[in-house]
Amino acid sequence: MKKLIAITKTGAEFFHSKNNCFFASTRAETIADILNKNKYKISEGETWHVYDYDFMQDQYVINRININKNTGRLKITAI
Repeated sequence: MKKLIAITKTGAEFFHSKNNCFFASTRAETIADILNKNKYKISEGETWHVYDYDFMQDQYVINRININKNTGRLKITAI
């Protein structure tokens, strides 16, 4: 099942960034935790959050993020 991982303001998780977002097919929660731990592209009061897939997200999501099985590193690829 495809999930969306996007930046959101803490406490306003019903809104998310359309510029800083990725699709993830597996381990989306783990990926979001790694992004938050490393503060990847977030500032104070922001967090990476996992959302359920909605077909409208296909209009603005341009990248996919996965965990490399061999190295355990995150890999971002264009869709």
